[in-house]
Amino acid sequence: MPLLTFPTWEIARPAHALTEAHVAIRALAPLDPARMSLPQAAELVRAYRATRNALHTVLGCDGFALSFSWSWTPFGDGIGEPAPEWEGAVLHVFGRGPGERTKPVRAMALPARERPTPLPADEESSLAKRLETVLATIETSTPFTPTMRAAASAECDGCLPEVERDQEVWRAQGVRVLRPRDPLVEANVLVLPLRHVASVGSLRPDEIVSYAARLHEVRVDLGRRFRSTGLSCFVNDGARAGQTTPHAHVHVVGRSREEPANPFEILGRRIGIRAQG
Repeated sequence: MPLLTFPTWEIARPAHALTEAHVAIRALAPLDPARMSLPQAAELVRAYRATRNALHTVLGCDGFALSFSWSWTPFGDGIGEPAPEWEGAVLHVFGRGPGERTKPVRAMALPARERPTPLPADEESSLAKRLETVLATIETSTPFTPTMRAAASAECDGCLPEVERDQEVWRAQGVRVLRPRDPLVEANVLVLPLRHVASVGSLRPDEIVSYAARLHEVRVDLGRRFRSTGLSCFVNDGARAGQTTPHAHVHVVGRSREEPANPFEILGRRIGIRAQG
């Protein structure tokens, strides 16, 4: 259900929402993220901030998990990712709060065909109307920024000199690519801005443009080295969403239908959501 429409992006409630606080931001026309324009990036930032505000106002969410893919569509059980509902660029936003009924990671740990509907039909309709009402006045509302562990750049895991020495793969135009300390699979990197900024919602439009171009380069690089054909990406925005490093970053995993194991099943076992085997 559309909640708020911009010239190039739309905030919508997915027909197959995974949690009560699941909202999508989708491109209204074909979009090449590698060539995103500054106006498109500015509008995306605006849409994400509006989405955070609405989820905070209506449901009390104070953290946000984001999921998106690049040249990749979930297949099989689809574990670890939202079911594809639209073509083109889609950013799934999951509000996290103290009263959440279902954690998004637990919903996505189930095969797509087994995921329950988060709300009865009448509650779903009521929630959508409340979100739509709040979004209609979002330009005059007080901006909301999720809370997270404070740290100066000299104490930040994303800025320490040893990170550049031990983990950095390459950097370009204000963005760096790191190898995680404990990667899920070989084709796994972190992408983060060189500027010390805690939340992805605080990125500037020019940084979003550079980010998108770097993700395109990561896709090419992982394809060359690991035969990945696309990317699965996720972000934790705020302490409630599990962000432990106070520096905005995107977790990127190379994907292929020939991959030996679904990386999100590995993650599920690692955090104790899915059993071994």
